[in-house]
Amino acid sequence: MMKDETLEPHKPQFASAPQQARKAASVDEAYAAAAELKHTVGVVRRLARERRAAIAVYGKMALPPEQR
Repeated sequence: MMKDETLEPHKPQFASAPQQARKAASVDEAYAAAAELKHTVGVVRRLARERRAAIAVYGKMALPPEQR
């Protein structure tokens, strides 16, 4: 028999971050998170495409100094 982890009390995942907990998401929560993030996928892909194009043209000097 599987136990439902969502009903368990808060358990810290790391001692350094006691307010952060590992919690199993329900299917509804997972779908809601995916729907919330879906519009950002196109933006991230566009930025990555632009970054790759700049690197192809200018080499690594196209990147900001902290990313070289």
